[in-house]
Amino acid sequence: MNLETRLFAYGTLKQGSPVHAQLCRGVCSVIPAQLWGRLYELPTGCPALRVPVGAVLAEASMEPEADHVRLGELLHQPPSEFSREGWRPVSGQLITLADYRVAWPTLDAWEDAAPDRPVLFRRAIVRVERANGVPVTAWTYIMPRLPERARELATGIWPVPLSLAAGD
Repeated sequence: MNLETRLFAYGTLKQGSPVHAQLCRGVCSVIPAQLWGRLYELPTGCPALRVPVGAVLAEASMEPEADHVRLGELLHQPPSEFSREGWRPVSGQLITLADYRVAWPTLDAWEDAAPDRPVLFRRAIVRVERANGVPVTAWTYIMPRLPERARELATGIWPVPLSLAAGD
């Protein structure tokens, strides 16, 4: 069984962030990518992603092996259709990790994502577009409910470039 898995990182897990090397173990590749959603900055300064309901193909379960098989099955299905109206491109990175069994315990703990209890973030399978427009199926962390005072980043990029932050 191929143990590689893909993660769409839009914030603290992106290559170049201070925690990437510590948390993203076994990185095979990193390429630019985007998806349709809305990117927010929480009052703590951390990013949060919302996506259209129809964009979520599956959510993580208590069965990592079954989740990995599910991701593989979704690779061969045609892209799901959903309305992009009201949503924006969110920029990030498509990170290929060598072994999902090593990746998810560390990353889920960092993101405080657990399928068996209420948490802020959920790990979900979504369609991502590579820079060349080719769709790819990947995991990402979404926030189903935003806390108060979350600020939308209309650029779809985190962190906010200093030149844009000064003009807000």
